[in-house]
Amino acid sequence: MRGRSDLGGNDFINQYLKRFSDAVRENEEAVTEFKKKLDSGGSAPIKLALELLRKYSGDMNSFFQAVPLKDVNEGYSGNILGNVSSVRCIEYEKNGEKRIRCVGTLEDKTGKLSFTEFPESASRLSRGDLVLIVNTQVGSYNNRPYLTISAKNEINVLEKSSFKSAMGENLLVRDLRPDMYDVTIRGTLRSLRSKENVGKDSVTLYSGILNDDSGNVSVQSWGTPLPDGIVEISGASVKQFKEKLYLQIGKGTKITVISKESGQFANLEQLSKSQSGTVKGNGIVLKILDKNLVVSVCSVCQRVAKEGRCQVHPDAPVERILRLSMIIDDGYYSPLVYVYQKALEGYVEEGKEGIKAAIGNGKELDIFNKLKQKIEMKPVQFVIYGFKGSSGTYMEAQELVLLDNNALGEEYQRAIEGLK
Repeated sequence: MRGRSDLGGNDFINQYLKRFSDAVRENEEAVTEFKKKLDSGGSAPIKLALELLRKYSGDMNSFFQAVPLKDVNEGYSGNILGNVSSVRCIEYEKNGEKRIRCVGTLEDKTGKLSFTEFPESASRLSRGDLVLIVNTQVGSYNNRPYLTISAKNEINVLEKSSFKSAMGENLLVRDLRPDMYDVTIRGTLRSLRSKENVGKDSVTLYSGILNDDSGNVSVQSWGTPLPDGIVEISGASVKQFKEKLYLQIGKGTKITVISKESGQFANLEQLSKSQSGTVKGNGIVLKILDKNLVVSVCSVCQRVAKEGRCQVHPDAPVERILRLSMIIDDGYYSPLVYVYQKALEGYVEEGKEGIKAAIGNGKELDIFNKLKQKIEMKPVQFVIYGFKGSSGTYMEAQELVLLDNNALGEEYQRAIEGLK
């Protein structure tokens, strides 16, 4: 029967019953419920089968006469069942005629299968759809199984996607909603940090934040560095964990830098009045506060982990690191600036391992006192990034370098002496 959909015909009810029974290993309770609901005619047979196969942990591949994607190899002939995890289409010209070519990926719990579709008009596949593609012939590309779908292939969309296409719309941050894809948005992008060797493929995860006049949203990119400046992002998708949205940059996402210079401010006062940006300058550390010295962060993206886990990577391990809160004055403004462990390791004996050991032994206050003695009321060169959030302007020192007391101008030196 493999290679046919068998979704019609006079005896299709009996076929459904037999295939459902096989898929649930002849579970009498499941088969009885399936037959009863079929007889009542309340739901379409396919929708009913999907519902009960999930309820009774049945084998969907068995029911739809397909095989798990991990078992699909070059030369496979038959049905393929999977979710469309990505699909993008382009228009091209051949022999004077306009044609469409779509590329994407099918996915199930066992693996993935890349495909190319040549539809007659629009693609029959949408991201997030659960589809059954009938009577396929699998080839190969780059020594991997590859599926080519022509207009002759029968495609049954078993469940429609809940994703929302935003293609053709220019959105603001406030317009973003969960499960949007093909998102185009403009704003000021600032890269925050990167984490190497993440996941089973050991790629680098880049994190940043995008600001526009309506708000800000986190950005995550797997393997592709995030540029700084005013950008236009097209082809991104919107993800959500709990109530927090973030933009995901994928292989098909294009980031166009409109201006690299935007967001570079001359002083901290200008930064405090902007949506986001960076200041590189000199100043003095007026005070280091002894509050919340240790924070828990995600081991993948280094975000602060609330309630013991990352909102974006809930399964990732959490690590405890040093974070100091400093009042830094550049002669124009003296905001609260967070300084994370990486920028402080050079001022501690044994560096990262010394801080880690102190935190592990509950002696982070010792580290604080040593750093306070070295840095407080001392001139520094800094790179500070900031953005306007819901509770005010957040500022974080990406670099902090101690300067010689004579490195600052005489006028500012006199002001510092007065503060002391």
